[in-house]
Amino acid sequence: VLKLRYELFFKKPGLPWETLFDTLENKSFHLALIENSCLYAYGRLTEVAEGIFQISQIVVVPEKQRLGLGSKILRKLVKSAHKKGASQIYLNARLHAVTMYERAGFKVDGLTYRSPGTGVEHVKMLLT
Repeated sequence: VLKLRYELFFKKPGLPWETLFDTLENKSFHLALIENSCLYAYGRLTEVAEGIFQISQIVVVPEKQRLGLGSKILRKLVKSAHKKGASQIYLNARLHAVTMYERAGFKVDGLTYRSPGTGVEHVKMLLT
């Protein structure tokens, strides 16, 4: 999982391996989609304040993208947040993924910004 996240999120902007280990890593619920010992998709869920959950790091191996695996991980993370008593669920989406999140009920909440860590444009989205 760490290798996949690093390859797809942090390697291109030249960030060090240690970037993976942010303040959310150890207190998050981690979900991986594995079949026949092969990792295909991953996402994490973090309760950042009482009843407020953040979904982050959703990633799908390149050869399996556009097959609905990211949406499957997203649905399971949302369901898990609701089971844990979520009053709010949000995420910071890369622009190319906004449509997928909108199909799941998320709405854009704010302006586009560049991630301070990667320089990639994102937008905050809330589940409505």
